[in-house]
Order: sequence, then C-alpha cells, then structure tokens
Amino acid sequence: MKPDFDNLLTFLRGVQLFTELDESALVILARVSYIKCIPKGSILFCQNDDAEAAYVVRSGAINIVLCTVDGRELVINEMRPGDCFGELALLTGAPRSASAVASMGSELIVIPRQAFLCELERAPKLMQHLMATLAERLRASSQRESALAFLDAPARLASVLGELDHAAHKDGTLTISQEELAQRIGATRQTTTKILGQWRRKGWIITGRGRIMVLDRNALKKIIGG
Repeated sequence: MKPDFDNLLTFLRGVQLFTELDESALVILARVSYIKCIPKGSILFCQNDDAEAAYVVRSGAINIVLCTVDGRELVINEMRPGDCFGELALLTGAPRSASAVASMGSELIVIPRQAFLCELERAPKLMQHLMATLAERLRASSQRESALAFLDAPARLASVLGELDHAAHKDGTLTISQEELAQRIGATRQTTTKILGQWRRKGWIITGRGRIMVLDRNALKKIIGG
C-alpha cells in the first residue's frame, strides 16, 4: 500500500535512526518505501529467511523471536512505533537471525534492501546512528542472555514485568498474555502460570484475560535481587 507521501516523509523525519539525514535523502527513502499492514499473530519474516528489506514500525508492535535448538520460542526484543529493525541482515547479507511476529495489528514502513544500502553509502551519519543502535541492542541482548543464564524463572519473570511496567497504560495495566510472558522468559506456559498464581495470592499482582497489573513493585524487585 502506497501511503500519502507527505505523511510518510513527516514520520520518517521523527525516526531516531534518520534524525541527521538531509532532506534529499529522506525524500528518496520516502519515495521508495511502502506500507505493509499485518494483523496480530502474523509472521513478517522467519528466522533464516533471506533479508529483502528494513522496517520501521508506524503503529502497533512487533516481537523479535528466536527459535532455540530445543524447539522453544524466546521473545528477545519488542519493536514499537518509530523503531527500525531488520537492518542487520541487510548489512551482513546473512539470513535473518530471528523471526518477526506482530504482537498486535501493526502498520510497517518497508524500505527495500537496495534503497537502504544506497543511503548508507551516501550518508556516513546514518551508518554512525545505525552502529550505535546495533551496539545498544547488543548490550540489551547480553543483559537478557545473562538473565536467562543466571536468574531462575521467578526472577526472570519479575524482571520482564518490571520492564513492561515502565511502559504500562495510564491505569497501570500490562496487556500481555501468559503465553507471551513464557516466551519472553524462556519458560513453559505452565511454569509461568504457576508463578503468577503464587504472586496473585500474595497480593503482588492482579491478573485477567491477557492483562496484568503490578501492585507491589518492591516485592518483585526483591525477587530479582534475591
């Protein structure tokens, strides 16, 4: 779907990765880009697919999912409006290192591979921004790997709930299913449900269908620290 050019150009100006691009470069990107809408649960690309484009989230949210050797799926990142993703495989020419799945109905700006690589060659500052973005993702990924290696399931769950709590709705509600939580912490659905049930009975959280509200943040912090 071809979006309104002016609206697309305005949106790209606000994307952090493109903040220092000159206007002519942004115009080129806007002209070659297009909009892709995908419903909740749809797979944008799979791990080991060839990389054909970079993406910017215009609305909605995309989970970056890693498939482990034992068949589990682990959510390693979540992309929100303004986030760019899928660019690493364009740089390396390697297959996708993870899958991308819509956690809600989403609208994406698709930047074809060749156009994206051409702009990288033309704009050194874009490359600098991209390297900084990738470095930050690597740091966050290392933290998640450390959590999986050294924290038990309750501590991992408390850590994820703490991260989500920062981006909660105004009423403090986290919109996430127990299946999604299990994927984020590398545990089974049954284990996740059991832990949440224990915390609910202690009065630390309230749970509902696809919703969680944290009532006692200090208790969760103690779980992580302990």
